[in-house]
Amino acid sequence: MRSVLILAVLSAGFVSAQSIDFSLLEVPASGNPLTITNNSTVQIAATGVGVATPVTIQATYTGSTQATIASQPTITQGSTQFALTVPAKETFPLVLTKNQVLTFTMTYTPTNSSGASAQVIIPYSEPSSNGGTATNSITLLFEGFAPSITLSYFITPANGTTPNILPIASGGTITFPATLINTTATGGLQINNVGTGPAYITGITGPPATSPFQTGGTPLISPTAPYTLAPNMALPIDLFYNPTKVETDKATITITFQDGTVDTINLAGTGATSTYTYSYLSTGTTPTTVAPGGTITLPSVPLATTGTTPASSQVIVTVTNSGNANGTINSIAAVPNPPFAITTQPTVPPTLKPGDTENFTISYTPTLVGPQKGTLQVGSDTFVLAGTGQGSQLTFSYASGGVTVSLGTSGEVVFPSLDISQSEQVLFTVTNSGTSTTTLSLVATLPPFSVPSISPISLTAGQSTTFPITFTPTALGPVTQTLVINNTSVTLGGAGKTPPSIPSYTISGPSGNVSPASQGNVSLTLADSYSVDLDGVLTLTTNGDFGTDPSVQFSTGSSTGNRTVDFVIPAGSTSANFAGQGSEILLQTGTVAETVTLAPTFSTTAGVDVTPSSPTTLEFTIPSSAPVLESLQVTDESATGFTLLILGYSTTRSLATLTVTFTPASGFNLTTTSYPFDLTGASASWFQSVSSQGFGGQFQITLPFTLTGSVGKNQTPIQAIASVSATVSNGSGTSGSVQSPVQ
Repeated sequence: MRSVLILAVLSAGFVSAQSIDFSLLEVPASGNPLTITNNSTVQIAATGVGVATPVTIQATYTGSTQATIASQPTITQGSTQFALTVPAKETFPLVLTKNQVLTFTMTYTPTNSSGASAQVIIPYSEPSSNGGTATNSITLLFEGFAPSITLSYFITPANGTTPNILPIASGGTITFPATLINTTATGGLQINNVGTGPAYITGITGPPATSPFQTGGTPLISPTAPYTLAPNMALPIDLFYNPTKVETDKATITITFQDGTVDTINLAGTGATSTYTYSYLSTGTTPTTVAPGGTITLPSVPLATTGTTPASSQVIVTVTNSGNANGTINSIAAVPNPPFAITTQPTVPPTLKPGDTENFTISYTPTLVGPQKGTLQVGSDTFVLAGTGQGSQLTFSYASGGVTVSLGTSGEVVFPSLDISQSEQVLFTVTNSGTSTTTLSLVATLPPFSVPSISPISLTAGQSTTFPITFTPTALGPVTQTLVINNTSVTLGGAGKTPPSIPSYTISGPSGNVSPASQGNVSLTLADSYSVDLDGVLTLTTNGDFGTDPSVQFSTGSSTGNRTVDFVIPAGSTSANFAGQGSEILLQTGTVAETVTLAPTFSTTAGVDVTPSSPTTLEFTIPSSAPVLESLQVTDESATGFTLLILGYSTTRSLATLTVTFTPASGFNLTTTSYPFDLTGASASWFQSVSSQGFGGQFQITLPFTLTGSVGKNQTPIQAIASVSATVSNGSGTSGSVQSPVQ
């Protein structure tokens, strides 16, 4: 071991600082020259004890005359660890003129690391100004330093207490205690500089990567970039031992210093192992041996239901250290939790000596019916945990399109997308996959899904029952409902899609110019049958210059008639059935000149409109024509007069002239037989009135006549007229004549 001493600086006999005619330069063996002053201290740091370290001093005369050094410089006082040498070419007395140099070398060869000092005084003389001689001297103090390296180490105790730090010499061995294979023991090595000068470490070589020994915390070091370890400082190196086999392991650490010194530390350790065997015990049974990777089966337990307290089963697991080394069980855990849990275990990781045992308890509280599995982890050993929850459990599946889909205990029954009003059916199967009998109760779902009415069914373990579920979409887009079976909800999902376009169709009925006040049958026929039932409405609209006749309508059986009529076309059929009356509906044309259009709309029974964007229509026209007289009556007859009552219609809702013609009775002559009447004003007054709107082009003319003139004895004027006839005209022509007898 290198000794440690505190450097004592020599001071006795040193002269005080004074001005000299020399400039001084310190030139170390390595490094840059350094300008110094008289009476200054030159420090020499050796790299190690016994290592000679020189420093050259150059004293350059700066005076204007000459300096004479009478004798060779020597160490005036101080340690013998210093030696002063002068180049052999120099002879003394030495006379120096301006810029000439005195060179000498001071070498420090330490015999220990305590440090040392020495003083050099070099007297010289110069001519004085009064013709005499002046004396002076160069005075320098030299201090030497050296490092001293010691080594120490520690092993980290397994119980976590503070480790003891022990000294170790180069070539010594750090021995780790027996260590479990595949575990890591730790320690540390310290490189301590207890000297007075810095130590320079040029390399630290640890064990190879394949060794169970490894180092850590080592700084980057190379000969060109050494690590400087200052006095009274330490460099710690981490040590790790991770044995992988039951054998003795060795390795070496080398530490190289700049002075060439090499320290060697040996590492030694032994791998040990502990072997565990396992068994488990259920209440009242013989222990069962189980190896890592095996299965520990816990007794079956009924699954808790609503209102009941959960039940559990337990096993006691025993761990035995059957190996030849102590072993520590660092952790014991069971997952998932629930249903498995460690209910009793050591509060502190136990250390088992060979032959020792440790017990802990595993509990199983089922969370579902049927088998459940988990994992037990004891240190690095793994086991399978198995338990069974007792009780009934319903699982579901359904068959659609020849494919059976399993839903487990939940899931969704997915129907294909269907055209509105079409239907799809799946067969839904309920299976009791539990361990006990259950009664199946069904809560029917809501439209557009339907299930048949099912009475409660008893299902034993493993038994199934099947029933249909029907989906009939009534709206576009996705739809879901819930089917509840024994408080379990199963989602039913489907989607309604837009039905296909309807086939082309034909509306048959009146066409072209149609007589007023007539009737005709109307029918509607698809070119091809449609896949779903169709509901429709056939709507009648009118357009004309003379207004409209409200009597243009369908004959639906209503006392008031209607301009719309409902119809249905069953799926697979082509003919429309109008208002339940059959494939034809009667339509009357009215008495006003106008155009009549029949246009249908179509929808599915679910209300989805499938009317074509440009629907086919039927159109016909009631043309403008001469008035039509339907009847002429003679009323209120008297001996001298009567009243004519004329009924008819004008499609233009206008009248011009009424012409009444009398036919005389036999034996009578009439002065005038034809009488014209202007109806323009009366016609306009009637047809423009609100009262006329409900009568279309119909009109009634009431015209009283008073007869005057001479007749025979016992005869009356009215006897002179045998009959009366009339015609009416409008802008389109004159009506046909109607006639009525007068008596």
